[in-house]
Amino acid sequence: MPERRHSTTQIESVLRELRGVCGARVIVDESGLIQEIHLLVEADRNPKQAVRDVESALLAHFGIHIDHRKVSVAQKGSASRLQDSMRLRWQDVQISHEGTRAVVTVLLERGGTVFRGVAVGVRSSTQIPRLVASATLRAVEAAHGLCERFGLEDVSTTTTVGGYPIAIVLVSAVRDQGEDLLVGSALIRQDALRAVGLATLDAVNRRVSAFPSDADLHSEAIVSASVSDATQVNSN
Repeated sequence: MPERRHSTTQIESVLRELRGVCGARVIVDESGLIQEIHLLVEADRNPKQAVRDVESALLAHFGIHIDHRKVSVAQKGSASRLQDSMRLRWQDVQISHEGTRAVVTVLLERGGTVFRGVAVGVRSSTQIPRLVASATLRAVEAAHGLCERFGLEDVSTTTTVGGYPIAIVLVSAVRDQGEDLLVGSALIRQDALRAVGLATLDAVNRRVSAFPSDADLHSEAIVSASVSDATQVNSN
């Protein structure tokens, strides 16, 4: 019998209530079926028992039978390994033109799953880096089940440090408790747009796991990015 689909928010909330669990992240496929469960537990919590607790909780609360091999457990002291396994990685950027408009698609990857973010705006050399950063933020939101949590504040590709060009991205992060400003950077080697994408990930990757999911996981997000004449960006 096929599994019922449940919100990742609901499932993660139940898992966080289990004894010794400090954090939980549920990853589902496009049809809503659970593919991975990542737990962070206290150092004195037995990982095998934590997995058994997950199996029992999912069955009791949601009627879901989960293969124990889909559950990974990290104990405190190994939190960085858990974060690394959940961290999004840059894959590609694709740009197409529709008259005076540019459509920028950014692809991010995590655990073999690709997430796509799209931004649409004016077809100009100064705006393309902003569209890349916006599309990257939409892909991050899609990967973590978030809805309009990150806003692009500014992008610069003209900064130099020690004589080397650096891409810098400033992002606003909105939570129920308020708003934070996040900044990320990346060395521009040969591809300035790739550096902008990496700088955007650098700004949000360490913080996004703290956001509870807003909705079920989606693999695509699309945004129409507005043009800011006041922001001067040089992508060369």
